[in-house]
Amino acid sequence: MDKEGSALTRFVSDVLEGVPASTLVLGAVLSVILAYVLFRTMNGSRSEIRKGKIARFQQFAQDLKWRIDRLKLRHPDGLSDEEAELAALRKGAEEPTYHADWDAAYALERALIEHFDESDGQEIDFDYSRNLEQARAMGLTEFAVYEASATEADPLRKKLALSKLVADMQWARAEAYAKRKVAVAFVSRTGFLMLICGVVATVFLYFDPPFTDPGEFSGLDFAVISGAFGASFFMLARSQNALRISSYSDIRRSLDWPLLLIRLAFGSAAAAALYFFFETDLLSGQLTPTLRYVGYEEFVVVTTDTQGRVIEAEPASAQALAEAMTDDDKQVLSTADSGGGDDSPRVPNRNLALLFFWSFLAGFSERLVPSLLRGKEDEVAPVKG
Repeated sequence: MDKEGSALTRFVSDVLEGVPASTLVLGAVLSVILAYVLFRTMNGSRSEIRKGKIARFQQFAQDLKWRIDRLKLRHPDGLSDEEAELAALRKGAEEPTYHADWDAAYALERALIEHFDESDGQEIDFDYSRNLEQARAMGLTEFAVYEASATEADPLRKKLALSKLVADMQWARAEAYAKRKVAVAFVSRTGFLMLICGVVATVFLYFDPPFTDPGEFSGLDFAVISGAFGASFFMLARSQNALRISSYSDIRRSLDWPLLLIRLAFGSAAAAALYFFFETDLLSGQLTPTLRYVGYEEFVVVTTDTQGRVIEAEPASAQALAEAMTDDDKQVLSTADSGGGDDSPRVPNRNLALLFFWSFLAGFSERLVPSLLRGKEDEVAPVKG
């Protein structure tokens, strides 16, 4: 714990070292202004969304009022309950106590259809045509069935079809809304898991480099974290199509935390299994890492004379790198190194980059490691006959 605390203190001091006090004050002021602007922007966005919801519900309530007024022209009595219910809905949807009871509004819409009788054939045809066009725009699954019923001559039969059409449209809207809410929750959870994996990997690599401790498998922890990161990235990428191609029940089941954590554990286990494959003849090639050489590359600044002869070579600090970039007599090289000085900038070497790539791919693809296992099983299994 003391080691990690001292490392954190050293990291903060390195960041703040050499920064003028005026710059720090200016940065703090700009950070406060940025935070305020961000807060106002997010608050304004929520306000606009709220206004849009209110306007949408009020428009639907206005449409219900129009339908009631049309019915009252032919049936002046018997709509007092519906008028009272509509008034309560409109009052509840007013600012500042906005509450849009869409279930009650949909129930009122269906109830108004029940007031049609056999003499309302023309009104039934009008409502049917109007809702049929909305169903076409929505892409309702049963649209072809309702389109075929548009020629129904019996008003009562068409009334029943109209009632079912309106109910199916309401169900489609409710399911689409529920899918959007669940999809947002799925993206939030998978994004949270991805963020956690990234933070864990960053903290782990900074405070406890996995390539310097004796007695440990070089890079195994790094591979496991990379596999989990790949699995969380897969779930986040998959969520983009989940709303379009999956049903509500499928999305809802995939939202459960146990399933998300199992998928994360599968990615880590697949990356760990792939790690040990790299040191066997079962999986080898130019694009696979050599685990004994997994580590970093340390930058070295090499100073040469006019004939190209090396005058001096030393580990590069950040300042030396900046100077070397503008000096024709210096070259920036990199040498394989698993440790490196505290002040020397380093980058992953080729083997570490390949280890991350394969581990990430093992977590991202559910089929990679199982397909490799099945392929190698066919090669080593004895021939029966």
